Amino acid sequence: METRKIQEVSNGTFTVSLPKAWTTAHGFEAGMELRLYPHRDGTLVLRSSEADVEWLEDTTVDIDGGGADAVKRAVRTAHMVGFETITLTRNESFTAAEHEAIRSTVRELTGTDIIAESPSEVTIKHLLDTSSFSVRQSIIQLQYVVVSLLRDATEAFVDAAETPASVRARAAEARRSVEMVTRHFSRSLVSYNELDKLGVSRPELFAYYEIATHLETVIEQAVGIENTATELGDPPADAAVTDIYSVVDDVACAVDDAVTAVLNADLTKSHQARAKCDAAAERLSLAEQRLYDESGSESVAAAVALANTLSQLRRTAECSRSMADIAAQTAIRTNNIDL
Repeated sequence: METRKIQEVSNGTFTVSLPKAWTTAHGFEAGMELRLYPHRDGTLVLRSSEADVEWLEDTTVDIDGGGADAVKRAVRTAHMVGFETITLTRNESFTAAEHEAIRSTVRELTGTDIIAESPSEVTIKHLLDTSSFSVRQSIIQLQYVVVSLLRDATEAFVDAAETPASVRARAAEARRSVEMVTRHFSRSLVSYNELDKLGVSRPELFAYYEIATHLETVIEQAVGIENTATELGDPPADAAVTDIYSVVDDVACAVDDAVTAVLNADLTKSHQARAKCDAAAERLSLAEQRLYDESGSESVAAAVALANTLSQLRRTAECSRSMADIAAQTAIRTNNIDL
């Protein structure tokens, strides 16, 4: 690292000299026009190229076979990378199934629409401005929905009943929120301008991104429990119900506390979340041992269903513990570094 002093010249203008080795290595010459990008965190970026955000303005993806699944992956991948406009092309015309796959995928992406379509080319555009999106609010909404989904899926398992379609719709909506957080995080890796519009620091955004990915895993576990409920013919035994409820209560509270701890940089709350994870892990071990000891008292199908649910709850507890660790890191960093 080199240091430079600010010099004042005529008319109150300030100047800073540039290191010669650096300017030579990057091809800078006297009289060349440079671009300065000041940012909310005090950073001043110096570039000879166009604004960084323009790098994410558009992309063209050539689809070479693969069918409907290939176009779905292409749309989602380019969207989560952060491109504003995505053009899908192929040498031959897209099939009817591929066109429908593109349309259905776009419908699932928040703030995205098809703006041009031809037999061999489809252009998709993200229409929402970054400044209208709040990462923090998205995490708060995910927190509420995920905890609710976990409890509702458990109720379905205990009652051996299929959950309402609204539960699956809420899970799909929660996934879309995760995708939006991922999109803006990805854009921030390229664009300082993205961070300015989001109004967060890089450490904050990274913590939110990590939490969102863990919450997505919890969503998958909740959906898995719900799927098990639809396949379970009869409600589980009373002892199993007691075990499930006690574990879910600890896990759901751990998820809630961990996310709150990240949002508020609360070290005490992160410790509470970890303690509840430890309690859940202990209850899970006891439930799994009881299931093993009493394996002959229930049908094979019921025992398998209960084992799967306990496994999904253990995975959820592991996610909660990871989120508690992220919360502790966030709290320590926030309390010791002026961001």
